[in-house]
Amino acid sequence: MGTIGFHAHSPKYRRAEIGYEIHPAHWRKGYASEALREIIAYGFNDLDLTRIGAVVFLENSPSSELLLKLGFIQEGILRSYIYQNGIPHDTYVYSLLK
Repeated sequence: MGTIGFHAHSPKYRRAEIGYEIHPAHWRKGYASEALREIIAYGFNDLDLTRIGAVVFLENSPSSELLLKLGFIQEGILRSYIYQNGIPHDTYVYSLLK
């Protein structure tokens, strides 16, 4: 179905980046929203994070819309931030504060 988790977790600075991937057969069924709500609560309540970040390919408007719906703020664009198949891609960067 998919995966979700934190990476780039820094307990010292009380922040982490969230990553998720849902199989296309399960898109638009609410699974990503449900999983994100749970892991955000876990991050803020159990890990005591103050900031959760996310990066999204510019072309992935459904993911951007989901993050905005959950209260994330778009902070800008990270140029050539992620390589996929050897090709650099720009990404939007989002954050949610506790």
